[in-house]
Amino acid sequence: MNYFAHHLVPPHNVGGGDLALLWKQEVEVKILSTYNNLIDTHIKDAGKIFYVTFIYGEPDKAKRKAIWELLTNLGKDRSDPWYRTGDFNGIIDSSEKQGGLVKYE
Repeated sequence: MNYFAHHLVPPHNVGGGDLALLWKQEVEVKILSTYNNLIDTHIKDAGKIFYVTFIYGEPDKAKRKAIWELLTNLGKDRSDPWYRTGDFNGIIDSSEKQGGLVKYE
């Protein structure tokens, strides 16, 4: 795939997937921290400096609050722009999905 570097987070439960971040040589990526569900980075690219947190949301709804608290703590002292991206494993209502159980909340 011709990537310069990568950072991997192995699955943390049975049936869970890996989390992988791959980047090209011209992008300077500093891994700040790694958790079961995210990779937090500081990136320099094309003269821009910013934070990016790559997230795979917690499938267990009961554990999602901990992810949001972690994100809140990560962002407290940041001055550069901060992007949070990925699969948060959450929807607002059933119109955002096809099939499966209807979401009530």
